[in-house]
Amino acid sequence: MNASYFNASSNGFVFKLATFILFAGSLFCSQQGKAEQTGWFLSGQIGSASTDLSKKNLTSSLIEQGALINSVSIKDSDTGYQAAIGYKFNSFYSLQVGYVDFGERHFSFTGEVTDIDSLHSTMEQIYPESAKGPQISLLASWPVTKEISLTGKLGYLDWQQDYQYQIDSSQLFNAKRSGNSVTFGIEASIAVFKSTQVFISYDHAALDATDASMLSIGARYYFD
Repeated sequence: MNASYFNASSNGFVFKLATFILFAGSLFCSQQGKAEQTGWFLSGQIGSASTDLSKKNLTSSLIEQGALINSVSIKDSDTGYQAAIGYKFNSFYSLQVGYVDFGERHFSFTGEVTDIDSLHSTMEQIYPESAKGPQISLLASWPVTKEISLTGKLGYLDWQQDYQYQIDSSQLFNAKRSGNSVTFGIEASIAVFKSTQVFISYDHAALDATDASMLSIGARYYFD
């Protein structure tokens, strides 16, 4: 039998990150800083997204359900993107609302499955997780120089994942998974024009069973 599957928390750390963002923002707000662009902005970014996935753990889960496994193949990364609109209140704090997509994940295995009902249940637990959906984020920035800024990001993601799996090249099953996750990230940006920044960003989301992350490049445009 040949079966293939594909899809179309760390609370303590998050608390510490939130505390750091608020503390750092308050600290730098009390110091003399450069007057940066404020007001409404649009941003977009694209990059490489991946899921923290173990082939060994996935194979073990299949075997525990009675599957006889010959080989397993996993694609745990894809192109991801994010688009957002936001408002910068001052030189340090911004709030943005947008849409993020961590891309698709795939895995396949060859072997034999004797209990199809058990296989369906197993798929809900072990398929490679990804996420897409609306996100709201608080950004706290530190102007390092006149042009360069560092930013910490803390957000909330309402995500879903649509996926399919096929058995014996004939039976195609559609499924969906959804959840709510805390996200965080860091960003380094540089002002290239009066109203435009380009940046490098690392973003991370703690999903139900695994974590997804994305390393990307992007641009942010402030309206006059």
